[in-house]
Amino acid sequence: MPFSFFNPWLLLGALALAAPLWLHLRRRQEKNILRFSALRFLDDEPQPRQSPLRLRNLLLFLLRALALLLVVSAFAWPFLRNKDTMPIEQSRVYVFDNTLSHQAADRFKHDRDSLLSEINKAGPNVQLAIVELASSPRVLVAFSDSRETARERVNSLQPSFERGSYLAAFRTANALLAKSFGVKKRIIFLGDNQRNQWEENTSSPPFLRAVQVDLPKPLGTSLPNLSLSDPRVQRVFLGDKSLVNFTAKLTHTGPATSANIALRANGQVIFNRSLELDKESETILLQGQWEAEPASWLRGLVSVEGAPDALPADNQLFFSLAPVVEGRVAVLAQSPYLRLALSPEIMRGQWASHIIEPSRIGDELSANNDADVLCLESNFLQSGDARKLLWRYLSNGRGVVLFVNRVTPAITGFLRELGFETEPPLDPASKTAEKFQFVLSNHPIFHPFLSPDYGNLLDIKVYPHARLHSAQALPLIFSDHGEELFFQSTKSQGRLFVMAFGLDREQTSWPVHQTFIPFLDLTLQTARAEDPTPLAFEPAQATVLQLSALAAAREVALRSDQRELGRFPVEQGRVRLQLPANPGLYDLTVDDNSKPEKVFSVNPSSKESELAFETAPAALQTWQLNTRESARTTALNPVKLSMTAILQQHVWWWMLVAGLACLLLETAIAQGTRLKSPA
Repeated sequence: MPFSFFNPWLLLGALALAAPLWLHLRRRQEKNILRFSALRFLDDEPQPRQSPLRLRNLLLFLLRALALLLVVSAFAWPFLRNKDTMPIEQSRVYVFDNTLSHQAADRFKHDRDSLLSEINKAGPNVQLAIVELASSPRVLVAFSDSRETARERVNSLQPSFERGSYLAAFRTANALLAKSFGVKKRIIFLGDNQRNQWEENTSSPPFLRAVQVDLPKPLGTSLPNLSLSDPRVQRVFLGDKSLVNFTAKLTHTGPATSANIALRANGQVIFNRSLELDKESETILLQGQWEAEPASWLRGLVSVEGAPDALPADNQLFFSLAPVVEGRVAVLAQSPYLRLALSPEIMRGQWASHIIEPSRIGDELSANNDADVLCLESNFLQSGDARKLLWRYLSNGRGVVLFVNRVTPAITGFLRELGFETEPPLDPASKTAEKFQFVLSNHPIFHPFLSPDYGNLLDIKVYPHARLHSAQALPLIFSDHGEELFFQSTKSQGRLFVMAFGLDREQTSWPVHQTFIPFLDLTLQTARAEDPTPLAFEPAQATVLQLSALAAAREVALRSDQRELGRFPVEQGRVRLQLPANPGLYDLTVDDNSKPEKVFSVNPSSKESELAFETAPAALQTWQLNTRESARTTALNPVKLSMTAILQQHVWWWMLVAGLACLLLETAIAQGTRLKSPA
């Protein structure tokens, strides 16, 4: 079995063996000599001028020499050349895709079995590591782990519903390879090559140097799929009824001709029907409406079934809706229609109105007891107190709905402060009634009106009105003559909605239209400062929550079906929370209270349902450096090959330890000999 040294020139240090030899052969110095004057009566006895050249303590000499030889040999870095210590020829990092899309066509199980087979076939000259690609990449198996450990961890892998970054996973794999011993470095990707994943990071700078990347062969450019995404839930009131509006997107790709849609909420089946897909577009907007109790949390689930469907795991969609908390609205308006719409008979349980009399605006200003939303007509803005009241609402983050029923020079100046410019009115003789022509349906106020149950907004007529324009506001309604009629300002801290007409019959037909009460309710809800706490999350998503209920709380608990999943400490009214990895509905409770403070819905990312694949991703070419130049540099550097072999052995370490042990033994023997010698 050959024995070699990596730094053989350091063996010249063995010449230091002359030091212990000199220590043993040097002349011994006399000690404890007592001089006295009677030496002249003694016979002279000649003594040699130096000690005889012989070893006085052979054991001490051998220990010192052996210790020196061991230390010198250790620094020369010895290693054994045999088949068990051959250099690592290849370092492999397997990037295993554990995102939702990898479950399509049962690819997850297939690639997991392939990975186990690769682990079993790899020889002793191959290093293995595994990176799991999930919401954040993690090292599942390190180079230092045994093959048995690797097999156990791969066997325990379960498919997830998460979405991760290809770039982050490849960077993690590259960091592992940077510390590996192999001459050849490879990243083997076990995934589905999802197109939208590769397209996310095409502009990332290159970072893969001398690394070979092996990509799997996709099953095709796409797979058939049925999926649900983008749930939106909103509560509205029609008279004494509390209605829930629900919308979601159904996406279908492939030859599926029909699908069955089922919607459940709070244990009740809302609808369960079949939908024909032959003549429908690829994305269908599903809508539903039902009556629900406003004082309790709404928990719901919508599902789809159809064939062919390569990814059934994205066929369910969870949603939740908070209970209604009655808001307060202050009304500074004379319109009888507005006052009637906000009366307790119509808005009880939803809005409590407070009528501000024109003569008591100053008292309202000094009382400093603002409501959630202020509704006022522009003719009151001629009062300085009314202007101060409006500014206070906006400055404190509260909502304002302004109806411009009158325009005067003073009002025009104040509208300019709000970011709105007025134009001269058209000639009343030539001006005819206008109708709504365009409504921003994606806005929360108007999104429920996609359902015909609320009536048709395009039937509403508007008579002579203020002509407003703003570069700092988003127009939400346009007339058939192109006039902007309803705005949401983006200038102030609070939400400001401005309507270019009043609510009297002389200016519009809206107050007597069936859409008016739902519109007013939705506008007030949108204007009110919302709870910023989100209710919808992706699997395993981390977030920081700050709730008023946490001000005096110690901890929060996350529950599912009355089963506690975990507790999280509250620090200064904030809690760091990580949502579960599986889709579903989860209750957040405070301390030992069983009543839910929040109900979170966890759903997979809609991007994971896009089963389109890339065969030659351009991003990968961008990430790789000039591999030819790097390979040439590696081939001309044979020292790196020897170093990888030597670093795996610890013979030098044992030699160093043995040398130190010899020195300790020598010290102990020398000390014992000194104690036994006569004084």
